[in-house]
Amino acid sequence: MLDPDRDEARELLQRELSGADYNRPESFIARALNWLMERLSGLIEIIPGSTGLSTLLLGVVIALVVVAVFFAIRGTRRSRRLTTRDTGPVLAEAGLSAEDYRARAAASARAGDWDAVLLDSYRAIAAATDERALLDELPGTTAHEIAVALRQPFPDRASDLLTAADAFDAVCYGGRTAQQVQAERVRELDRTLARTRPARVAS
Repeated sequence: MLDPDRDEARELLQRELSGADYNRPESFIARALNWLMERLSGLIEIIPGSTGLSTLLLGVVIALVVVAVFFAIRGTRRSRRLTTRDTGPVLAEAGLSAEDYRARAAASARAGDWDAVLLDSYRAIAAATDERALLDELPGTTAHEIAVALRQPFPDRASDLLTAADAFDAVCYGGRTAQQVQAERVRELDRTLARTRPARVAS
């Protein structure tokens, strides 16, 4: 059984601590936490009559601030990703009519697939736009371009069209999931536009 004296024990300890496991570079998070704890210790020292309870409360406040900043940064980055995401044409499939898209949306609604209901309902709006010759060129047109173009023939539905375009892009390109109420709203918008006579657009 190994029973080293004090000098040998010190030498063994120094040898152990000089190993790679004890000399890894600190991560950014570890350095940030160490810096925060040093600042916290300094702040506590200058508070007259500080106690263990005041130290705990101060730590809780700082932790809440850190968490709030973290979520604020994450939310900002997520919003930036959503607003700068790539978008593409609404009608990527050739040869389908507005009624074809409506039939697919109806089948998806029966199956409870609200993503498909929302997407095909907006595609029905786009296809009907082409069939009614409300746009000069439809191939390659994005959801927002269609919504903006339809504001003149359907001025009363301008806000609904932009909301539907946002929902289409969020589901199709932003990885979002459609809620039933969203999908049904776009589906109803398609029905409304189909039975609404477009306003005369001044040339």
